[in-house]
Amino acid sequence: PSPLQQEDMEEHYLSKLHPTVDYGAGVCLLLIAILTILGNSAVLAVAMKRSSHLRAPELLTVNLAVTDLGMAISMYPLAIASAWNHAWLGGDATCVYYGLMGFLFGVSSMMTLCVIAVIRFLVTLSSKSSSININRNIVRVSIALIWLYAALWAILPLLGWEHYGPEPFGTSCTIAWNQFHNSPNGFSFILSMFILCTLLPAMTIITCYLGIAWKVHKTYREMQNFNRLSNAAKLEKKLTLVGAFCV
Repeated sequence: PSPLQQEDMEEHYLSKLHPTVDYGAGVCLLLIAILTILGNSAVLAVAMKRSSHLRAPELLTVNLAVTDLGMAISMYPLAIASAWNHAWLGGDATCVYYGLMGFLFGVSSMMTLCVIAVIRFLVTLSSKSSSININRNIVRVSIALIWLYAALWAILPLLGWEHYGPEPFGTSCTIAWNQFHNSPNGFSFILSMFILCTLLPAMTIITCYLGIAWKVHKTYREMQNFNRLSNAAKLEKKLTLVGAFCV
């Protein structure tokens, strides 16, 4: 690029926030990173110790811990250093890397939550006579598909459908959101990504947990009715005994 273009690109990576705000954001990110790494490392350590006793759906919880831990390790150090530097570090190369990691771990985390919700919904609604068997092979295939799906969306901007770039405040990178109104290519990607990676999974999660809540409520009402019937039967038995004694 020409010197003018180079200067413009470098200006995009300068923070638009006050240095105090950047420093505070860096401290917050550091605390979140430490808690995320410690918490998810503990989950993985426990899972490794009792790996032979893990139920199939619990593998999805392990996968969720992997996505959160991967995001904390691969992204937070660069974001923290850039915040404290008051400008993005590394230029275009680290910007693409950061956006790629964000998409990979972000989409995989969202889809893992979606699959967990669907499995819980199916198990909750299944009866004893028609119980659904979620074995390890099904879960392993689901996890593999989750990572393939996330990798596809992460790679698409590198293949020319949209691109990664700095966020408006300058010290973070993701999809170039400003292309939503400026480019049909950017508009189509962002809209597709929003529907397929955010809206539909979120609606699926909400629907599944509402279904679970409805099932729990229905079961509770049935138990209440059963208890009423049981109490009425006990009272009738007592009255019958009293009547027989009086006779």
